[in-house]
Amino acid sequence: MDSVEFSVVIDDIDADTAAAKADDTAATPADTPDHEVAHADAATSTSSRIDRELRGRRHVALKAYPAFAFNNIILKNRKTGRNVLDNISFDCYNGRTVAIMVDPEDPEQRVGFMAVASGMLYPTSGRVMLKSNDLASFDPSEARAHRLGVVPQQYAIRDDLDAIGNLVYTMDASGRNFLRSKVDIARDLLDQTGFGDGSEQAVENYEALVHTPAGKLREIDRRRLAIARAICCEAQILLLDEPTGGLEAGDASSILTLLTQLARPNRKTADTGRCVIIVTDSEDVADRCDDVFALYD
Repeated sequence: MDSVEFSVVIDDIDADTAAAKADDTAATPADTPDHEVAHADAATSTSSRIDRELRGRRHVALKAYPAFAFNNIILKNRKTGRNVLDNISFDCYNGRTVAIMVDPEDPEQRVGFMAVASGMLYPTSGRVMLKSNDLASFDPSEARAHRLGVVPQQYAIRDDLDAIGNLVYTMDASGRNFLRSKVDIARDLLDQTGFGDGSEQAVENYEALVHTPAGKLREIDRRRLAIARAICCEAQILLLDEPTGGLEAGDASSILTLLTQLARPNRKTADTGRCVIIVTDSEDVADRCDDVFALYD
C-alpha cells in the first residue's frame, strides 16, 4: 500500500467549541464536584471540537509518494569528467505515461539514463526512488525481476523461444511463486498486449503463432511480446527505451495506445495500473504522454 501523508487544515471553530461548552455546563447537575465538572467540560469540549472538525470544517490533503523518482541524480564519466546526467530530478506517478526526452545527439546520455534508472549502474550522487525506497537498497536482480519491467531496444526477448516460452522463461528466472499456471498467465498477457492483432497467421491459426520462434515474428508482435515479458512478474513500473523506434506510423500508434492502457487502472480487471516511463528523442512520442521531462536544454 502506498505511504500516505495526511494534513488536516481546520479553521474557525472557537465559537462552536464555546457554544458546546456552555450547553454541557447547563446540563451538569448542581451537586457535581467542581473537579469532576472541570474534567467533564474538558473532555466534552475536546469531543465536540473533534466532531465538528471531522463533520464539516476540514480540508484534507492527500499526498502519495511518486512511484518512481530521480532525486538530484548526477552521473559522471570518470574518464572524461563529464556529467552525463547533471543534477536530474523528476517524479513519476502510477496511472500516468511519462516521456523522458534525451538528446538525439548524445547517445551516452540515453545509455547512462537507462543504466541508472534500471539499477544496472549506481549514480555518482543522488537517489533513484521506488516509492519511499531507494533503488540502491534492492538487489538489482530483485528490482528487475519484480519491481521494474525494462524493455531495452535490443535483446528484450529471446529469438529462439516462442511467445509463451519467453514469458514462462522470465517467470521461472524471477524465482517468484505464482498462484496460477505460468502458461495460463502467459496466454492472458499475450491477449492483454494484443499479440497477433492484425496478423493473418493469428486469424488462421493463433496456436501456431504463439508457438512460432520470436525471431520469426512480425516486428509489431515482437514489441508486444517484449512488453508482455516486462509485466509478467507484476512490475508496477515500466521502463522502455524507444518502444516505437523503427515501426510504421500505425504500428507505433498502437504501441503507444497499449502503453497508455497499461498505465491506467482498470476496475473491470482489478488492474491497479502502472507507471510507464518512455525514454525517447521523438517529440511525436512525447506528445502522446501525460508528462514530459527533458534531460537537456
